[in-house]
Amino acid sequence: MTRFTVEARSEALTVSLDCEAGEGRLIILGEGSGLPGFVVQAFRPAMDIFYRSPELLTPEELAEEVAIHVPQSLREIPQGRLVPSALDGLVLMQYVHPAFPAISPLASLGEILGATADVNFGILQADNGGLLFLHRAGAEIHAYASTYSLKELLELRKDERESLLPSIHADEVLVSGTDLDHFENLDFGPIEIARKISFADFLPLCEFTPESTSLIEPNPHLYTLAIGAARAYAAIGGWVA
Repeated sequence: MTRFTVEARSEALTVSLDCEAGEGRLIILGEGSGLPGFVVQAFRPAMDIFYRSPELLTPEELAEEVAIHVPQSLREIPQGRLVPSALDGLVLMQYVHPAFPAISPLASLGEILGATADVNFGILQADNGGLLFLHRAGAEIHAYASTYSLKELLELRKDERESLLPSIHADEVLVSGTDLDHFENLDFGPIEIARKISFADFLPLCEFTPESTSLIEPNPHLYTLAIGAARAYAAIGGWVA
């Protein structure tokens, strides 16, 4: 079994989890106890570069996109190093801590979404006053980003919401992220079929010790990116399918 620590960062909160993977299993052990093996940075609309590409990009084409859009002098700055990722037609470039490898929040949320059985399912991640939305339609996953906050999204008319985030009206939408803490009484309003992510939604992805259960179960929305990233890392390592 391989042990590692994953850290998920937003402007509001940093969470860290110790994990163990091997023999087809991923186990969340509890709160992180050391330096992270890798990090996942929540979407930051004020800092991240994001746009839609008319075509799916290969890793080589994504590297070319970085060269086109970001001068060499800005790829490594005191605030971090630039890490690009893409899913569907969404391109996301983030500055992350230069000392640690990074996993994209798109990959993390894709793992959460891929664990659901429903073929018309979405996950809406609200952090740092912005939104990432992934929608599963059959075997395909579509991705969108927005500078709108969750509060602003809920106040939009139905046609405005669907223009901003196509497929927002999936059969069910999980809502997650640190910005949920800004809502004392969360009312999803115009989004008819939506609910806050629950601890049970993580059970198809991994196993939990009693310690990690007591840590995550009260506030699962704070751990979505960390758990999804741990699953993505374990899949890259070939420890889980």
